[in-house]
Amino acid sequence: MNRREFARGAIGLATFGSLVASADDPRMVAKADKAKPAVDHSAHAGMDHSAHQAASGRYAALAATFSDCAAAAEDCIAHCQSVLATGDKSLGECLKTALACDTSCVAVARLARLDSEFTAGFAKASIAVMEACAAACKPHVEHHAICKACFDACGKTISAAKAI
Repeated sequence: MNRREFARGAIGLATFGSLVASADDPRMVAKADKAKPAVDHSAHAGMDHSAHQAASGRYAALAATFSDCAAAAEDCIAHCQSVLATGDKSLGECLKTALACDTSCVAVARLARLDSEFTAGFAKASIAVMEACAAACKPHVEHHAICKACFDACGKTISAAKAI
């Protein structure tokens, strides 16, 4: 195998991995839901679905809050990377913590959507990650709107995690 074949294989594998990862990403749920055609549920409209709704809705608000925080962290990551690409290293710590924040928020959002018994534990454990992210963003909130949005999202999500 020569270098060119190796590079093609690596690029193909990376592309496939990103497609698989994005298909399971809770931030993509809203986009996917908008693309789905409306489903007619009138055939079973008279049935009692309260048990299903209670089980699936227990962490719905938490899932939305953590998904919003992950999206804000993702925007912050892109911003930090573009600033770092210019040679400005002032957002290096912000980038590291935003990456960790994004990862933990995606995990909690997925667990919440699954109505998992582990949701509360992971949410509480993620507080330290979001506090670190907010602390790294704080010096930049006056200069970068994206950092302020990430800082605010972390604060809101910390409050939600503490309320569980």
